[in-house]
Formats: sequence, structure tokens, C-alpha cells
Amino acid sequence: MVQKWWKYIGLLGALGCREKETPPPEVLRIGLFAPYASLDPLYARDQTSVWFVQQLFKGLVTYDSSLRLIPAAAHRWEISPDGRVYRFFIRKDLTFVKHPHRHLRAQDVVYSWHRLADPHWASPGSYLFRGIIAGWEDFQQGKVPAISGLRALNDSVVEVTLQKPYALFLHLLTLPYAAIVLPEVAESLGRDFARQPVGLGPFYLLYEEQGRQIVLKRDTGMPRKIAFRWYPNRLWAWEALRRGEIDAFEGTDRALEYQLRQDTAWRSVIQRLSTPQLGTEYLGMNTQPGSPFADKKLRRALRSLIRKLHPTTALRIDGTPARSFIPPPLLAKVPSDTISEKEIRSLQGHSFTLYAAPAFRELCEYIQAGFAREGVRLKVEYLFGPSLREQILKGHIKLWKASWLADFPDGENFLILFESSQRAPVGPNTTQFSHPLMDSLIAMSRRTLDASARRYWYSQAESLLAVECPVIPLYHAHGVWFVSKRVQNFPQSPLSVWLPLDKVRLEPNQP
Repeated sequence: MVQKWWKYIGLLGALGCREKETPPPEVLRIGLFAPYASLDPLYARDQTSVWFVQQLFKGLVTYDSSLRLIPAAAHRWEISPDGRVYRFFIRKDLTFVKHPHRHLRAQDVVYSWHRLADPHWASPGSYLFRGIIAGWEDFQQGKVPAISGLRALNDSVVEVTLQKPYALFLHLLTLPYAAIVLPEVAESLGRDFARQPVGLGPFYLLYEEQGRQIVLKRDTGMPRKIAFRWYPNRLWAWEALRRGEIDAFEGTDRALEYQLRQDTAWRSVIQRLSTPQLGTEYLGMNTQPGSPFADKKLRRALRSLIRKLHPTTALRIDGTPARSFIPPPLLAKVPSDTISEKEIRSLQGHSFTLYAAPAFRELCEYIQAGFAREGVRLKVEYLFGPSLREQILKGHIKLWKASWLADFPDGENFLILFESSQRAPVGPNTTQFSHPLMDSLIAMSRRTLDASARRYWYSQAESLLAVECPVIPLYHAHGVWFVSKRVQNFPQSPLSVWLPLDKVRLEPNQP
């Protein structure tokens, strides 16, 4: 592995001899690595697509820098005493980008959500309001021509009726699937809307060369443009950042960390921003009858063994060791969790197979070595992401390494993985875990409007997870960005999917 690093580092050394670029004063340039699905909010199912949609579109509601809900396309809202009816009062000063005479109307919101629900568009987010907004399923099944729970009372007021109270409804409106599009353009372009997306801004698409570069622009404000460029790996992006070709990129890896330790002069011109994320890296186990992990005692013993290994500290992982599956900021209290040497000894002579993506090879090999020291045989098989997910959903894999990231700052994001009605392949409950108390706690939290009271129910659910152990939490990763010091006010959010770039500032005199 080290030899491969030297191959890259030698090449990067040669590239480093090139002169540094003078950065354009009005352009924020960001390096990317992962592909994106679409610039149409209907298909923003990956992190890169979500980042783009956030710059191009608005929903009714958004977050401030502390992840508190604030108005966006709506300037205020009202909720009925029974929690079932929401009224949103639309801003009258908003126009669609590049359509300065087309003001936002309540009917645009109703159209955008019907478009999301319509099976014709086959959006992966069509589930978003299923079981939540009244009449959503009836419309999807073709029983009615319109969703009964969605009404434009006039040009300025949208009324939404829920099937039953759902405390997290406003959070759902921050997701890209709920973004508002310009109806006449979406209708005329059809599937080509992704090539000419029109939303409420603040930016619009100026140039797209898929897989190489995307440039977004706005007519007022700074930065005037955002240029996204793709790189084959983080070492290449790192050298581009040092030369002044880009201003920021996300993430780190083993090869980059090795390079950073060789020369620390970069600290004078580059910031390393590390932010704890609302997400969990974990091991999942299939708990169905017939699986070896149907035995709760075995699952608990494995959890004790993993806790004993301290992989976060040993591997210098940029993250926080996990004592809970739900990240601590979303809990009222983290339940106590002890390591049992007696449970660990009960594993001696056992043999398991762990499946993981290749990116987690170092972690898996460390766990494998730790198991061996305790007399436990662990075989590790590596599958690329799509194949791994497919095998897990089909139930063919019994033990796997997985990640779960929050879409919004609430424990609901994590408990859905343990809801009986969400068992795979219908939903994301891949462990096939089912417990009536868990279902009751989830239902109770969804009826609880007060956020602090919901955290109490989430703590009760986390205590149940600590007893039943369908998953083994490993660590809560930190979001890492490398950013030029000419960039000010770069967003640092516990939500990895939340990247509002419209308030970034660029210092012209910085290199």
C-alpha cells in the first residue's frame, strides 16, 4: 500500500513545481470525487446531487446555521391545535431564477409536490409524504386526480392536511425532494428539466460538462459563481488546492493523511475543518430466525468485543467513538454500556464472515486481528457499494459494515432502521429487527411536537437497542473539509448533506 502512495506522491511532487494560480476574486471553486444523479430535485438521491439542488432551488422551510427551522419560500406558517393542518404563507418577493417577472405562487408548491408523487416521474423520493399527507397514496394509485391534503387557498396560502399528527413534518420540507420548481418549464421540458433546471435560487446553472465541471451563477451577491471540478482522488485534489486551482474539497483518506504528515507547511494557507456529523458507522446483523445472529446473547458478546478493540483511537480515525447508535446530540441521555469479558470469552471458537466495501479495508483488517487475539475467526469479504446493498436487502448477508447519515437533525432518522413496518426489502430495516416496544416508542415520538420531549423517547429507544443489539455502533465520523484561507464563512454543519454556499465570502488578497 505504501508503494502505491509513493507512486502518487512522486507524481504530485512533479506537479507541485507548477506555478500557483491567481484565484478569481468572485468564483468559489470546489473539488468533487463522487458522481451525481441529477440536477432535478426529483432525483437528488445522492449527496452530490443534494448539494447542487440546495444551490438551485428552495423549499418552503430551511435551516439556519444552528440547524433551527426557519422560513424559506414561506415567510411563516401556522399549525392547527390538533397538529394535522399546516398553512404556509408564501413570500411575495420571490421570483424564479432567469424569470424575473414570474413570482412564486402557492399553486407552484402544489404542482411540485404532485410531480413528486406522480408515478409517471418515478422519483425515488415519491415515498416522502406517503402515509403523512392525506390522499397521497390514493393519488399515486390513480384513484383520484389530485391529492386531497394539498390545497392552494389562493396565490399566497398553501394548506396541507396530514392523515395524523406528525411532529417531523416541517423537517421533511427541507429535503431536496420537496423543492419548488417552475411548473411551465418542468412540463415543457419533461425529463430534460435536469439539463435546464429552474428554481428559486440563489444560483442557476451556467455550464455543465458531466463528470468534469459544473458552473453555477447568480446575478447579485458574492460569490458570483461556484465552479465544481471533479478529481480522480484526494491526492490530486490536494495538489490542486495547494496550487490555488480550487478553494475546497471534502473528505480525507489514508494516502492523503500520510502526505499531510510529511509536510505541515500547508497549515499557513489551508484550513482543515473537522465537524462531528449526525451519522453512525456500524456493524449490522440479520436477526431473523435461522440467522446465527438471531441469538441476542451472541450479538451482545460481539458488541462487547468491538467495544474492547477501540478502533477509532487505534486507527486514528477522524471521529468520535460511538456508545450509542443515535448520535448523542439527538438524545436526552446516552445509556450506560459496559464491556463484559465473560461475554467475550463465550465467543472463543466461533467463526464469522463480515462483508464490507473496500474503502473500509483497514478498519475491517484491524477488527479481524482483534478477533483473532480473542480466539475468534473472522473472514472478511469485500463488495462494492451497489452489490453490497443488494445482497443485504435480499438477506443473503448476515454481518456487514454500514453507514447511516441523518437527512435532518432528529433521532427519527435513525430509528426508522428498526421499525417493523420498514423491514427490507420494503424499507431500510435491513437487520429485520422487530420489537413491539420499539414500534411504540417510534409512534410516541412522532406524536410529540416538543423536540426535547422527543429526545426522551429516543433515549428510551436507544436503551432498548443497547439490550437487543441488532447493530454494533463503531463511531460517529467527523465531516472533514480542506479549505483555502481565502475562503471565509464556509459552512460547517453536523448534517453532511447540508451545504449552503450562498453566504461564503472570498478574500481577494489571500493566495
